[in-house]
Amino acid sequence: MKTPYEIFKKNPELLENPEVKELASEYAEVCDAFIDLQQVSEMSKEKYLRILIAEIRESIAMELKRDLEAERFGESERVDFKNAVENLRNYINKYCRDHQIYL
Repeated sequence: MKTPYEIFKKNPELLENPEVKELASEYAEVCDAFIDLQQVSEMSKEKYLRILIAEIRESIAMELKRDLEAERFGESERVDFKNAVENLRNYINKYCRDHQIYL
């Protein structure tokens, strides 16, 4: 964002006007609030990414355990890892879209 000095660089004498000073002060407050809001937004996205990563790790562990049991006991079919990875990719894309996370 531009500073008031950058905005009025062609007419710096306008910055001496009391109304312009007040406007510049309010502009600075709005800029600070906007920056704070951006930081909070980034922190909330970090929270969603942590949740996503935890869910992915849990899902991978579950599928590996299921495949190991299928191999060991032979009572069920082995895991189709290609299909599992495609499902995981689709889940990640939907999750990111729902939480407005752009990678």
